[in-house]
Amino acid sequence: MQRSNRFLAALSYLLVLIGPLIFILFRRKDTFTLYHACQSLALVAGLVVVPLLWLALGWAFAFLSVEFPILYWVPIAIALFVPVFRRRQRAARYKDRWSWLTISIAALVALALTYGSYLVINWLAPIFLPLGGPLLLMAGFSIVIAAAIALVVAWLAGLFNAITAQLRPVPVYGGWGVRLFSRLTA
Repeated sequence: MQRSNRFLAALSYLLVLIGPLIFILFRRKDTFTLYHACQSLALVAGLVVVPLLWLALGWAFAFLSVEFPILYWVPIAIALFVPVFRRRQRAARYKDRWSWLTISIAALVALALTYGSYLVINWLAPIFLPLGGPLLLMAGFSIVIAAAIALVVAWLAGLFNAITAQLRPVPVYGGWGVRLFSRLTA
């Protein structure tokens, strides 16, 4: 491996966005530099995507928890009616004699529990549910911090791989870089 290739590969990590783009555009024949440029670009994508995803999901959940608290009821209702559908499938598969009775009882229990959860959510909506979205948004920030720590570790690993002339993907985000590299070299 030439020293210039290792230097350019390391430079793709040091010049965060500009370096990888320049090497992808102008050094396509140099597979080592191209590989590390793709890895560095994957790190940039992780740097942008994770906080934006957290912001979009957190904001949407915070908004929906305040404006439409009834949306909490939907997953509860689905979870309560899943056993009814499974019992119906089992009855159709094994041709149970009294299946209509057990399906009816399970459906009535699920309906009663669903209605009870609806009443509880309507009672809790003005008190606790407006806090749910912002609390989830704040708790989700820990995922952003963990992704940032993983990003720093991956950046150091990529820089080390470039200096030591290794073609290994960076941790966590390296799969994106490998996919980009395989598309560019195909």
